[in-house]
Formats: sequence, structure tokens, C-alpha cells
Amino acid sequence: MERYDVFICYRGNEGGVLAANIYSELCLYTNNKLKIFFAPRCVPHGSNFRDACLMTAGTVSLLIMILSPDFFAGCDQPDDIVYGELKNALKNASTRFLPILMPGFDFKDVDLSPFFDETEIDRIKHISAIKFTDVYSFSSADLLIPILRDRMGKEIFQSGDDGTASPVRMRTHIGDKGKKHFFTDANKTEQRRLRQQQALLKKFDLPAYDKLLCGKEGVDVLDLGSGNGLAVMERLGGRSEVSRLIGLEYDPSLVQRANDTYAGSKAKFYCADLESEDLEDRLLEIMEENGIRQFGFVNILATVSHLKSPFQVLRRIKKVCKKGAPILIRNVDDGLNLCYPDEKGHYARALSLLAQCEATGYRYSGRELFTLLKRSGYRKIELFAAGLNTIGLDYEERSALFDVVFKFVKQGIHTAAENHPDDIRLREDAAWLDSVYYDLEEGFLSEDFFMNMGFMLYTAEV
Repeated sequence: MERYDVFICYRGNEGGVLAANIYSELCLYTNNKLKIFFAPRCVPHGSNFRDACLMTAGTVSLLIMILSPDFFAGCDQPDDIVYGELKNALKNASTRFLPILMPGFDFKDVDLSPFFDETEIDRIKHISAIKFTDVYSFSSADLLIPILRDRMGKEIFQSGDDGTASPVRMRTHIGDKGKKHFFTDANKTEQRRLRQQQALLKKFDLPAYDKLLCGKEGVDVLDLGSGNGLAVMERLGGRSEVSRLIGLEYDPSLVQRANDTYAGSKAKFYCADLESEDLEDRLLEIMEENGIRQFGFVNILATVSHLKSPFQVLRRIKKVCKKGAPILIRNVDDGLNLCYPDEKGHYARALSLLAQCEATGYRYSGRELFTLLKRSGYRKIELFAAGLNTIGLDYEERSALFDVVFKFVKQGIHTAAENHPDDIRLREDAAWLDSVYYDLEEGFLSEDFFMNMGFMLYTAEV
């Protein structure tokens, strides 16, 4: 039986979503050196699920409880798996308990005395609980790591320049640390990689554009996070349904390049901070300048991961759109990254380094998109596609996908190591990736190798 350090205990879908997020972030943060048990990912296929959970819960040093309102609801049943996990953990005198309180849960509202004795209740509640409010304010790295480090030892955590733990790259506004950390297409290698990426993702995106624009005409498009304009122009610049296209971008040099490249087209690009409180006023100025009353289509590609509060952005842009206007939004989620076969775990380790690359933004934005759209008041929300994978790709397309993913990781981890020369772990990761890089490429190009890259594409209506 494999030994684990941490057990994540939860009940139901609500608790399961948060448990999955915590598991993914902590695995990335500790580079899988901390053994964390999350049942859907850790119980081997064909094993007895209940027995595996109960046995593991009795051996860990820390049990994290995701306390959704219904967490203790089934504890009055002797065969309840959550109750069994808690009782087995309580039998281990060295196990500590960490409660995470979800909205709607309060220990004051729960009588634990029918299920546990006073000593057990004291152990369950003795650590100050952590409150979960929403995905934007909850950081597993910031909130859980100090407790885990105290319990497990500092040596298992990735260290930063000052010897302290370096955080998983979390949600942050694109302007908070300046633009110098973001990749550009200033060198030929990166230009080629970006062209390959655009070709693959364009093929991934086009069916959604065809569906949303079918039968329409005179559509005014708003594109958020346009970069140099390439992505949106390749998808919408030549479409007959589109009348005008307005692109917003934070970097003024990219805005200038986009306007120079596409001068005379139906597109214009403007410098704007999407998270500025005066975004709506800025949009109204641009619309008046271009004779646009309301936008009829919103396009957001790979931008949400670089926003601190995408909820606010989605709410604000609704005010300048027609009722029923479609929105297409795509971002990545590393929880959907899969490689097989991977006997040595090299592909998984390489992909885990994405979180350390300084250009990637928040790597779990994809899973948030449905909730973001729903809370922002959008309707008819559909997950149009989940995962760009190798099935059906020819040799050249496979080669391009390898470059898009792993060349990006290689370049990114080397850049991070150069920017943080005192971080031993980054240097080691860069050297390790160099040593296995061509083996990864050879395996990837084999026809029986499968990879799914976690791009998630949603469509909805204003």
C-alpha cells in the first residue's frame, strides 16, 4: 500500500470541486514530493474504492476536511464513507485535522456529539479553520502551505530566491509585475512556435465560430486581449459576417504593431486596461469614434488567465453588447492535461513545470469559465470543446503540438531559472528537461502516444 502524507476528505460535488483544485495546486507546488490522497485520482482502477479510502485515512499525518454544508449529513449511517474516513483518521494519534469552511457551513450549526466523543471533536476542531469564499481569494499556496510546511518539513517545498517557498503562479492582473516577464514574438524561434500554435488552435476554434456566426451579417466584434492581432484576425478578420472589429490590448507596443499590420482592414486596435474601473467609459469613447451602437459578438482567447477579476470584466462588457450577442471564450486548464504512455512520469513532470513559467498566468482558468459566465449573467452557456488532443493528427501536426507545449515549457523554465539565479530547484528542473527533451519528442511522435492539452472553449449569449 502506497504511503500518503495528506488526505483530502470531502462530500458531494460542491466539496469535490474544491478538493480537486487543492489537490492539483499542491501537487504542482510541491512538485509531487508531498504525497496527497485525493480519491478520484489516487485509487487505482480495479481497486476497492471504499477500502482504499478508509485504509489511507488511517495512515496520514494531515487530513484536510472540505466542510460543505452537507459534510456531516451522512455520519449517522454506519457505512458512510466520510464517517469511516474520519473515524479511521482519529484512531491514528499523530493525525492532525485541517477544516476548510465552505459558504453555508458553521460548526455552531452542527452537533457532532452523536458521532464523536469529546476528545475526537476537540481534535477535529483544534486547528483554526480556513474559510473558503471564492476561487479568486482562496490560494492553496498562501493558506495551506504554512500549515503543511510546519507539519511535513520545509525540504519538500519548492524554494524561492530568499529560501522561502515560491508560490504556484496564481491569478494576477497582467500589469501587476510589468510586461517584461511575458513571452513575445521578438525572436524567430518564438515566432515559429506561435505560428504553429495558432494553426492548431484555429482548427480547434473554427467550428464554434461557424456555429455562432452562421446566418449573421453586419456584426461588430469586440476582442479582449488582442496581442499583436494575429489570433483574432485569422479567425474573424476575413469573415463576411463581420462588419467591424475592435481589439483591446494592454501592451501599447503590441497595439501599434497590430494597427500597422492590419492597416486598412475592418479592424482597429486600442490600448486599454481591461480591469480598469473606467473600462466602460473607454469602450463608449471607442464605439462613438467608430459609429458602433452595440457590439454583436465578443471574443476572448487566452486572456482570462491573466486577469485578477475576470468576473468584473465580463460584467462590464455586457453593458455595451446587444441582448443575445454571442460570446466565445477559451482558456487552458492543466487539470485536463493527460499523456499516455508515461511509465517514467517524465511527461507529467514536464507539464507540471508550466506553473513555474512566468508567462502562463493562472493555469486553472478553464474550469472557472462556466461559473464566471453564469455569475456574470450570461445565458445559453455551452462547453463547446474540451481538450486539444493528438487523435487524428498527422506527423507534422504532432510535431507542431509537441513544439507548442514542450518547447514552451523548455523556454519558460530556462527563462525562470535565469530570472531567479538563486533558485536551485529551477536550475535543476531546467537541466533535467534538457536531458530528457529529445526522448520526450521521440515518444510523442509515435502514433500510439496520446496527449490531451486542456484547452476549454465555451460559448454563451449576453
